[in-house]
Amino acid sequence: MMNLMQLNRRSLLSAALAPVGAELARGMASAQSKPRPFRLRYAPRIGLVPNLPITRQLELYAEAGFTAFEYNGLPSHPYSEIETFRKKMDELKLSMGVFVVNRGGWRPTALPDRSGHRTFLEDVRKAVEIHKIIGNEAATVTTGLAVPHLTFAQQTANTVEALKRAAEIVEKTKLMLVLEPLNHKVDHAGYFVVYSEHAGEIIGSVNHPQVKILFDIYHQQISEGNIINHIHQYWDLIGYFQIGDVPGRKEPFTGELNYQNIFKAIHAKGYKGILGGEHGLSVPGLEGLKKCFEAYRKADSWEA
Repeated sequence: MMNLMQLNRRSLLSAALAPVGAELARGMASAQSKPRPFRLRYAPRIGLVPNLPITRQLELYAEAGFTAFEYNGLPSHPYSEIETFRKKMDELKLSMGVFVVNRGGWRPTALPDRSGHRTFLEDVRKAVEIHKIIGNEAATVTTGLAVPHLTFAQQTANTVEALKRAAEIVEKTKLMLVLEPLNHKVDHAGYFVVYSEHAGEIIGSVNHPQVKILFDIYHQQISEGNIINHIHQYWDLIGYFQIGDVPGRKEPFTGELNYQNIFKAIHAKGYKGILGGEHGLSVPGLEGLKKCFEAYRKADSWEA
């Protein structure tokens, strides 16, 4: 027979789990309603609701009609756990976008300085092994910081050299490496590749079908603006997009960007790849996740 303390504990536990049960029920209802397919392959990131298991996050994304996701931190997991994620992906018919390849991508010696190349290429080899398990379509490469002891031209040449060597590693796989320019005004002071023009110069020099630009709309709005024109200008060199509104880096319709027009322009170009939602939520928790999903539905509903 349970004593009063046990009953109280059970009551408290039931109360704590009630919101989770309600959330699961809503998820099941959502799955049964079969939301219309999105026009583009938006990919929410793992971690939007960090207290939920990763496999449950994948279920929520699939129930809401998404067909892809991305997860920068995937390389931190053991291969056995990555295999578990892959099983869940296959069950839900989900694809994966990017994870970040290079652990030294924020240091002064990542790509602009040759002293960082050995570590970078080791990370590319590991990325290939992860790709063999998870089947992701792309992986992010960051250049790291500019270095003061080399000229801009020397650093650019070193970055091209590193990416050419990386291309040799991935060319017998289906993995695309995507070089990401980052803004240096708000988030990444001192970062080497900031502008689309510079990224285009580098990727054009590498000249490999599996090495492209990651066009992060959030970063490029801060760095240079003129988003749709830059997308058109560098279209042939872009392999992946990421999403985030400005200011704040939250879901669409929380800042100044007209994501309906941006998505319409990308769709009109015939883009078949993934657009990763690398942003936070304007409202935390499951309520914020619902608001985020509604924002993507609205952004995806442009008029023809």
